[in-house]
Amino acid sequence: MGPRHGKELPVKGPVLSAEFLSTPTILHTDGLLSPTINTLGKCMTLRFDIHGNSAYEEVTRNDILTTIRIAATSVACETVHMRDIRKLDKMFSTSNEPSITVRQQAILVNCDPVRAVIMRDSCFVFLPDGADSLIAHLKSNFKLHIADATAFEFAYNHTICYNIQCIYRYPTHCFRGCSALEAILATICCIFSTQCKQVIPLGRSALEKMTKDESMSELESLRSIKNSMSVLESQLGGMRRLLMTLLENEADLHMMYLTKLCENPKLAQDLFCIDTEDVESILELYLQEIYSSQTRVALMAQNIVNTESIVMLKLDSKRNFLLSVDLSLTLLGTLIAMPTFIVGAFGMNLNSHIQDTEYVFWVVFALCGLFILVGYVVVVKYLKQQGINMSWTY
Repeated sequence: MGPRHGKELPVKGPVLSAEFLSTPTILHTDGLLSPTINTLGKCMTLRFDIHGNSAYEEVTRNDILTTIRIAATSVACETVHMRDIRKLDKMFSTSNEPSITVRQQAILVNCDPVRAVIMRDSCFVFLPDGADSLIAHLKSNFKLHIADATAFEFAYNHTICYNIQCIYRYPTHCFRGCSALEAILATICCIFSTQCKQVIPLGRSALEKMTKDESMSELESLRSIKNSMSVLESQLGGMRRLLMTLLENEADLHMMYLTKLCENPKLAQDLFCIDTEDVESILELYLQEIYSSQTRVALMAQNIVNTESIVMLKLDSKRNFLLSVDLSLTLLGTLIAMPTFIVGAFGMNLNSHIQDTEYVFWVVFALCGLFILVGYVVVVKYLKQQGINMSWTY
């Protein structure tokens, strides 16, 4: 409310801070102020061009969305929305399940630790913290696979294409084939392979130690390695499910040919006229590699589980042996306590005249000893009939 009768009335509702008022805003028709996307901040990315060259670039999600929409054409496919790009952020992801989403002129890859946006002429890879090894793998794989795709296209066009009148050639300003996706999949497989090489030898070493020393410390070390293998096996399983699902999705396989659809948008009306053999062969290749790594990890994890079970059986056997020894000593203590009562009764300073009888001492002593021996034998025999072994042999 404004001034009334010469007084400034207090404004009801939330008070906007000075920091908010200094932020660039958009005024809607209902008078509600909302901050622009620039307030979300920028994140560091590694941008690759069609030649495999890379450069660091700070971008916002809105910058990525704008770049995709500028590069997109009127292809009959679902367009990229901000929610699709937002899912590449761990904070907005409901699960760690890997995913590859195909949209209009963009492929969104969310496979931890690689989160990337692939377009026909560039690729943005969001860099996590401490991604030095990841950056090195990405740079080498992009260079390698783009060079291989270029060499393959050159050889193909100069041998087979002489006998073909109508052949498709990739433009010089676009990625050739699915080289960017292949480079990212190769990086992910390389990371998984490195993790396997680190974890599996640790598992073997722990198993060898367990055969020599069955202590609880070695068992705890083995369990920590088992947990690491379980995490790695889960990641490999998620990646395998992703590739299998992608291979069964015909529409996404056809929409991965970003350059072809850009040069000839009419192909979107009949996607199945595009041969997806190249994409399928790439996905099948890395599916086999993922399956191989998963099998190795699963085999070692199963060996650890079997060894852990054997060790637990041995420890249980030791515990049962100690319990049998403890039970035997407890039984002996109980049987000795009963004659002790009689001995204490005879030790009182009261005149009973029993001491005048000859051989009473030896008779009482023999009866007490016999009671202990007979009682122990009877109890042990009874427990053995019940399935409880009282043997002291281990």
